Amino acid sequence: MKGRCKAVNLRERLLKPYPLVMDGAMGTMIFNALPDYKGNLELLNIERPDVIASIHTRYIESGADIIETNTFGGNALKLHEAGLDERCEEINKAAAKVAKDVAKGKAFVAGSVGPTGTLVEPMGMTPVHTVYNAFKRQIAGLVAGGVDCIAIETMTDLQEARLALLAAKEVTNIPVICSMTFESNGKTVTGTDIVTALATLSQMGADVVGANCSMGPDGLVELFKGTIAPLNELGVPLSVWANAGMPELVDGKAVYNLLPKRFAQLSVEFARMGFSIIGGCCGTTPEHITMLASAVKNILINTKKTKTYTYITSRYTSINVHTHKGLLIIGERLNPTARKQFAAELKENTFTFLRNESKKQQEEGAHCLDINVGVPGIDEVAMMKKAVNVLTNSVTIPLMIDSDNPLVTEAALWQYPGIPIINSISAKKQSIDTMLPLLKKFGGFVIAMCLDETGIHKDASKRIAIGQKLIDLLQHHGITQSRIFIDPLILAESAESGAAQETLKVIEYFAAKGIKTSIGLSNISFGLPQRKFINNVFLKLALQKGLYAAIVNPHAIDTDITKPFTTEELLALDFLEGRDKNATHYIAHFGQAQLQTQKQTKAVNILQKIFALVVEGNVDDIEAAVKEALHQFSPETIMNDALIAALEKVGDLYSKGEYFLPQMIASADTMKKGFNVLKPLMVQKKESVLGKVIICTVKGDIHDIGKNIVAMMLENHGFEVIDLGKDVPNETVIEKIREYKPHIVCLSSLLTTTMPNMGLIAKELKTQQLSCTLMVGGAVVTKEYADSIGALYGKDAVEAVAVAKNIVKKP
Repeated sequence: MKGRCKAVNLRERLLKPYPLVMDGAMGTMIFNALPDYKGNLELLNIERPDVIASIHTRYIESGADIIETNTFGGNALKLHEAGLDERCEEINKAAAKVAKDVAKGKAFVAGSVGPTGTLVEPMGMTPVHTVYNAFKRQIAGLVAGGVDCIAIETMTDLQEARLALLAAKEVTNIPVICSMTFESNGKTVTGTDIVTALATLSQMGADVVGANCSMGPDGLVELFKGTIAPLNELGVPLSVWANAGMPELVDGKAVYNLLPKRFAQLSVEFARMGFSIIGGCCGTTPEHITMLASAVKNILINTKKTKTYTYITSRYTSINVHTHKGLLIIGERLNPTARKQFAAELKENTFTFLRNESKKQQEEGAHCLDINVGVPGIDEVAMMKKAVNVLTNSVTIPLMIDSDNPLVTEAALWQYPGIPIINSISAKKQSIDTMLPLLKKFGGFVIAMCLDETGIHKDASKRIAIGQKLIDLLQHHGITQSRIFIDPLILAESAESGAAQETLKVIEYFAAKGIKTSIGLSNISFGLPQRKFINNVFLKLALQKGLYAAIVNPHAIDTDITKPFTTEELLALDFLEGRDKNATHYIAHFGQAQLQTQKQTKAVNILQKIFALVVEGNVDDIEAAVKEALHQFSPETIMNDALIAALEKVGDLYSKGEYFLPQMIASADTMKKGFNVLKPLMVQKKESVLGKVIICTVKGDIHDIGKNIVAMMLENHGFEVIDLGKDVPNETVIEKIREYKPHIVCLSSLLTTTMPNMGLIAKELKTQQLSCTLMVGGAVVTKEYADSIGALYGKDAVEAVAVAKNIVKKP
């Protein structure tokens, strides 16, 4: 190796302030040496190593700092066409040894990895792992032969290039060069522009990125002129090796007419742009490399680079997270939880809804699309693969992969030809252990939730502490802050009064530190009518605090914070800022929650007054009214004819859509306060207890708002409730059933990944012959699933009470 280029390895050499020269064409030289050869070029590494060695020698003597192995078509799929796939490792190892024996420290050896010649999913039919394994076998052979780096080159499909890169990173830790080939329009033939392609490969772990083949140096110079600034910002060395002009057909053969001197004159511009590796491709010869090395050897380049993570990408476009203006809008409508048509189509393996809604959201201004396919009873891994394939071919904008199941997330990441946002990771050990390796391997951005083993906290300071702990942990493992979106985890204001203001504090804290924040907007308005007004008001408040991104319905949002609030928005503002307790005025304005019973100032008797207080949710006056009623009625009468009767009325109003979550909770709280007056008087009367219920959220699920409401409603209706809490291990549930011998066991789940625990518990109940009735519910649970495990189904708190009463009803 020339003295000025000596280095221990290629990474060290890339830090020196002058370009490396790559060798020229291999095929051109082989055909010049063996004009009548009709066999497989890669097989020459074994059959005619002398010819290949002589070509390497000539390029080194011409001044090449890097020579490429004769393995452009050496992947297992290409070799299969020649009946040589079983010799894949052997051929590549032999090629590497031939080059290394010639180089002898005078040049670095790059293992050449070219395309498979197949169309890969999602563009074609060849499975991603078939292509990945073909590259993996080739690269293993090259590494076994001792190459100094891998050169993935002449790629036209971003998906294929990233699969080769993934294979290289799996096999070895030596440097990897990734080079795409572009058309004169600045895109690959599959539609990827230069910045999107090279940013994707850089962020997935390539050590050097660039372009080769395509055209002559003059054409590539023009393409790079408009993109060199953003490419330099990627923080990785750039490479380029151009053809000796565009080929012309002479006597049926492709002839490259760009002479060595002119080739070098044009290519020197790459050095002035700062490219770290410059070489020749089709048609170039040792003479071209001699002139090139002479032209660029004294040009200094900037090698002080730090890799950045700046772009969220799809196959077709990219989002620069540093320069993006305004709210990053992530479309929410590809989630089956609240969309029955989508859920039904996923079960039927059809994708009309997916295609239509994805296109609509893109047209409505979404910058990314959240995709979730969590439907009970389907193969979620297989369905996510299909969904990603459909979306990649339907829309151009990037995706957010939304699943708490690492197997589903990983399946999506294999299929997706770009850099997505991964939704999500938490500070829980299991989440870190399963999601962190995926972040390292695939290079995505990530939603980091302010959640750990202690659960979701209303208090902003606790969420901030968890979020900061998670950021520090991710950075410790090499996930830079620029890749992280902090999710404060919005709690429903209807269930947690004051939660909105606490969430805004979290957003403001992280935004002030330059950390991106993202929210699932619709959570804030859960359980309320005309949710768009609350959503938009909260969104504007959050934007004022520095919110970066939100998962939203792009059709229904208004991000103009300069517009004055409408009457409806002012009502929403009063609710979100705590001036409208239980959203009473907000709901009344829309005529959907007119109080069904006015305060009974002229009540016929005290029971009617208690009934009215519960329906109104008047927690302040209920205790005195119940105490007054005890002078006239028994505890059982007050319980059944006033408290429970009122709660049933509230359930009816809720079922009709005239009451919403705030009213139901307020009424339940009122009833519970009244019941607490009666409870000491009823505890000795066994007949007053309808039945005993064990309730919990299953293992792995920390969502408990719904479970808490069901527990409260059951207790208020006369059941003895043993609440085991959330994230309860299956064995603990069985142990408590044996201990308490309940009539009913209620299990809740909000996640498709935790829902199978219900089936396991059902199976164990039968195995151990435990005599109790199982009831299941939760956002993802369906009657169909309940039936499949032999359980009863409660779709909400009101129905759960009705089902429970029916279970314990005496003949």
